[in-house]
Amino acid sequence: MNSGALVAKTSELKNRSQKKPLWLLWPALIMLLLVQVYPTLYSFYISLNRLKGGELLFVGLRNYSRLLKESDFYEALQRTFIFTFFYLLLCVSVGIILALLFNRRSRLTTVYMVCIFLPMVVSEVVGGTMWNWMFQQSYGIIQVALNPILGGISIISQPWGAMAIVILASVWKNQAFTSLLFLGSLQTISKEIYESAALDGANHWKSFWKITLPLIKPTLLVAILLTTIRGINSLGLILATTKGGPGEFTTTMAVFLYRKGWLYGDFGLAAAISVIMFLINITMAIVYIRLMRAK
Repeated sequence: MNSGALVAKTSELKNRSQKKPLWLLWPALIMLLLVQVYPTLYSFYISLNRLKGGELLFVGLRNYSRLLKESDFYEALQRTFIFTFFYLLLCVSVGIILALLFNRRSRLTTVYMVCIFLPMVVSEVVGGTMWNWMFQQSYGIIQVALNPILGGISIISQPWGAMAIVILASVWKNQAFTSLLFLGSLQTISKEIYESAALDGANHWKSFWKITLPLIKPTLLVAILLTTIRGINSLGLILATTKGGPGEFTTTMAVFLYRKGWLYGDFGLAAAISVIMFLINITMAIVYIRLMRAK
């Protein structure tokens, strides 16, 4: 075999070896298309139609026009932003605090981590039902304890109380994820940096603001992005805790979509709501990705 044929054979084998990983990705790509891309595109299609007599009738943008004329839509959107803001603030703050505590590695760190991560494996229905029971007027352990202070006022029946309960329940359920993210980021910071800062006279507070926070900022932005998307799309825990009540005071966009689609059978309008939520999520993702690239 001459040198030219040998080079061609080598190049062919190299190309095959480079394409092999791409072939191995096909099962994952097919699964992604089936469970993510196709449902998303189908939702866009459904949002342009209306179900009548068991058949889909093309109505164009009428579903969006109907939606933008409903005051309930704007109220649900406002409640979604309120819920997401406080959920994000508490989830990230608690996650950082717990990660700082776990990073010290005391003897009981493993026990504490099991207790913190236990809510993460509890289903949303079970967790929401538990929080609902704790605030029942007659037998709720927290409600009964607060009755002397509140004068017997039921917290879960008040608009502010119901929203506070679903926010706290969501933080309780999902803060373990942010804690894990921050803990992994903290463990990549060398202790020598803190030792040098201590020699320069920096206390724990200054070390956190000048060293820890800047070094975990990429992880912080990722946690903010994922927590924001989770807050916007939160449904199961809210339904299990308050069912969107009292009245409509905990009816977020996700609950509003559920009611329009699965309770009232208006799938075209529900699909339009899902498209708007999708666009909000995409906008948030673009903003955070640009911030990450800038940093």
